[in-house]
Amino acid sequence: MKKVIVVILIIFGVSNAYTQDLIKEIQKLTLANDSLQKQVIKPLNDSILKLNSAHSIEIAKLNEQLKVIEIEKSELNKNIKTLESTVGELNKNKIKVERDNLKAKCDSLIIKVKELENLISAKDKQIAQEKELGQQKSIQEKEKGKSEILNLIIQTYNKPLDELIINTTIKSVERDMSIVGDKTVVQQKLLSLQKYFNSEQVLNEKYSEQRVENALIQLKSIEQTELVLKLIDKLSKYKLCNDGLKTTIDKILEIDKKFVANDDYTQETKWKDISSELAWYFRNYRFNFIDYPYLSEIVLEIIKLKQKDANTDIAILKEKL
Repeated sequence: MKKVIVVILIIFGVSNAYTQDLIKEIQKLTLANDSLQKQVIKPLNDSILKLNSAHSIEIAKLNEQLKVIEIEKSELNKNIKTLESTVGELNKNKIKVERDNLKAKCDSLIIKVKELENLISAKDKQIAQEKELGQQKSIQEKEKGKSEILNLIIQTYNKPLDELIINTTIKSVERDMSIVGDKTVVQQKLLSLQKYFNSEQVLNEKYSEQRVENALIQLKSIEQTELVLKLIDKLSKYKLCNDGLKTTIDKILEIDKKFVANDDYTQETKWKDISSELAWYFRNYRFNFIDYPYLSEIVLEIIKLKQKDANTDIAILKEKL
């Protein structure tokens, strides 16, 4: 119990001592706070008040300046609108001026175009007239030229038939026939020449009994001149000469069967035998190379082959007859 009391007394003593120290500390803080109020806080508050006052004054100045700026802005906006309106009017006036200028230019161009159109129209008429005149002149010149050619052709064929046979060809005759037509005095002469040359062509082809007969009929329907009669004679003998050449080739083929030439001497001997057969043909048929062109080609081919080699087979040439 005593111990408890002692402890309580000790705690109380300690607590009392701590309280006294705390009071002293608070007193010290109070004194320090008063000093702070005087030395720091009050001067700071005064400074803040001064700053606020100065700031308020500055703000007031700025507000005044802002009002001035707003007024200037408003004036500027008014001026801008005025200028925009002025610019708009100027633009309108400028466009109008440009439009008027363009219209004037356009009107001028339209007048020029109209003048050009009138000029072109006049030129077109002039060109059309010149073309028509040129065509008329061309037709006249063609007719004149045709008339001159026709007269020349008429003069050319106003000659004996035999002379024309010698100096013309089937091509020239057919050309002139296409020019003169069928209403001229030389038409009959041209037809006679055409019949003659077509008949003569039969001798340039392989023998055909039908073609020979047709040719003879044509020749007998035209003027019977010396050359016409000679051609009739040649055509009449064409079959005889053709058959005679076949016989001659058969004789040569018989020589080939009997005689083979193996050296120069026998080649020459065999060629003489072949030549004799050809000479017999020329003599007995009175063969003229000019009279029978087709047969002449075969005869010349026989001579060419056999002169080169008397043993050459010429049976294929007989098939051409």
